[in-house]
Amino acid sequence: MNTTPSSAGRPIEHTAADWWARLRDPGLPEQSLLQWSDWLEADTRHAEAFARVSALAESAGHMAPDVRTGFVERFAPRATRVATRRRWPMALAAGVAIVVLGAGLFVALRPGASAGTPSRYASERAGHRDIALPDGSSIELGGATSVTARYGRDERTIDLDAGEAFFRVAHAPRPFVVNAGALRIRDLGTAFNVRRTADRVTVSVTEGRVQVSPASAQGDAGMVELGAGREASFDPATQAMRILDIDPASATSWRGHRLEFVNEPLSSVVENVNRYSARPIRLHDAALGKLTFTGTVQVDTIDSWVSALPRVFPVRVDTFVDRVELVRQTSMARNTPPR
Repeated sequence: MNTTPSSAGRPIEHTAADWWARLRDPGLPEQSLLQWSDWLEADTRHAEAFARVSALAESAGHMAPDVRTGFVERFAPRATRVATRRRWPMALAAGVAIVVLGAGLFVALRPGASAGTPSRYASERAGHRDIALPDGSSIELGGATSVTARYGRDERTIDLDAGEAFFRVAHAPRPFVVNAGALRIRDLGTAFNVRRTADRVTVSVTEGRVQVSPASAQGDAGMVELGAGREASFDPATQAMRILDIDPASATSWRGHRLEFVNEPLSSVVENVNRYSARPIRLHDAALGKLTFTGTVQVDTIDSWVSALPRVFPVRVDTFVDRVELVRQTSMARNTPPR
């Protein structure tokens, strides 16, 4: 049986949409994945069309029900939908495959559609967002996080622009790489977490292995390999990586609404807490940012955490309508640290 979608005499976008739908099937054989890879590499237009269809599918998944219904009726008439179900009797979520099968026509007709446009995803402050990638991989975004996905002929690349994300990577012939600030993380078949706070980057492995190297390095220069239960933290002040043993559950505690820090600068802690705080926290004195903090912050009790800071740091908390400021205290009464 031929498992390759036929592309003879039909727009490239239609074949790309076919592949997108087929790749949603968890039982897709390895041979089909290789055929998909061959199709991508056969023509640069194929990868560009697949990226466009994937981006459209993501947008369709977030459409209001009435808008999605209108889209399907316009670009995937009932006869097409019935034929599609007969051709691929697979369980696809909420008819998304139907929308994507109409996507080829939509993309071809859309004015100003640009080839090879990267797919960008973002979450809101205090939000959480799950992203399904076209190869079966997935990304969970923490609060105020943004990533850019680029699926090229030779590599699957994700840029972590800001925030924190958990990656679960599906096996495929092309490498899966995450760029985060000064670090480049190459997956070796695994699940891992990456947090980027300005130029400070932390990579934590929960399953399998990853390779971490400086983004500017040539070849394997400066590369370290991390297994499950290991973490690499890049400090921009020293330009060095610190390797630690960790509890994999603690590395992704943000997925359970807890932010955990170990000997981290207060400036970095505050910036991460701000991704969940209703009112931004500001350091009135930049020198306060060099103080180090170890502990847990519950995202639903941030105000209580801030109120307790004067008990462990030489700070005063000034509260305003639109912000909270931490101001250095020249003297601090000796209080019992919170338990």
